Amino acid sequence: MGLFDKFKQNKKSEPLPEEKKTGETAEYQLKDHQVIRDLQVKQLGKDSTYIEGRVYCKLWDTEIDAGLYDGVPIEYAEKCAEAMNSMPEELIDAICRAAKKYCIEFLDEIGGASLNEISLTVPVDEDTPPLEMLKCFQAGSLIVSAPEDPSRTGYQLSGNCDWEEEHGIEIVILDSKLVYLGEFADESPWDDHSEESWNCAAHIYE
Repeated sequence: MGLFDKFKQNKKSEPLPEEKKTGETAEYQLKDHQVIRDLQVKQLGKDSTYIEGRVYCKLWDTEIDAGLYDGVPIEYAEKCAEAMNSMPEELIDAICRAAKKYCIEFLDEIGGASLNEISLTVPVDEDTPPLEMLKCFQAGSLIVSAPEDPSRTGYQLSGNCDWEEEHGIEIVILDSKLVYLGEFADESPWDDHSEESWNCAAHIYE
């Protein structure tokens, strides 16, 4: 059985109308490759909506939320979900190394008695193997907005981490390259984050 086979459905459904009442299920004619399911229209502010669903995340072997914004086509969101679940080892390593940098810099910044309030799943210092960091943070949502270039794959992952409960962690990926990692700030995959001091992914490939 393939990775996404358990999410396949054979039920026939109608295309999503242009307007749906908030909370109604948005049903699509599912294809064999579809990985985002349980689609629903949600209210975003007073006059706009977004689409929410569920998707399997291979890196943490769990289901997470999927948010589709700015009228992003479901086909493009699926492309991003499939990219998320086929990350190359170089990308996973970059995520883990940037997460370790984020953790160490955050702990150094708060220092003092505040450190006693933080419980890390594994000890984190300069000698911590990068892959061990996956035990200290986890994605909770895949976020996909309308792309500036549909031929490229850009998406965000947001979630929780042991060291920063208030602002969590955000991972931004463009074409299988890590472009941002830090506290959640709703950073776009299409912006240049290379010189942002708060971006722990800056210079990660150097």
